[in-house]
Amino acid sequence: MPLTKEELQKSEYYQKLQEQDRVQYLNKLENARRLQGSVTVIDDNGNNIENKQPEPLRNDAGVFLSFEDPFNEGNSLDSLDQEIKIDKKSTIYLNDPFWNNVLDREFSEL
Repeated sequence: MPLTKEELQKSEYYQKLQEQDRVQYLNKLENARRLQGSVTVIDDNGNNIENKQPEPLRNDAGVFLSFEDPFNEGNSLDSLDQEIKIDKKSTIYLNDPFWNNVLDREFSEL
């Protein structure tokens, strides 16, 4: 007989299974970070220094790897390596009356 969500949350077996999946998922994330490059840098004194601009996690084919927060289902991880920065490279045209004084915009006869 199937269990309701409330009954599953009370089940010790389900809780152990969920925690086991969570640990496996976090290990997969840590392996992806280790292969991508270190997010934290350790200085000479053994202090951890957070790298401010880590690269987004990608696989061998260059596809972005997005991880869900295992403690807050339905939301992505709030981490710098889970963000993709996009440089907007579009031309901005100004429509300023000053340009009429600089350029002759009127058509003239040939």
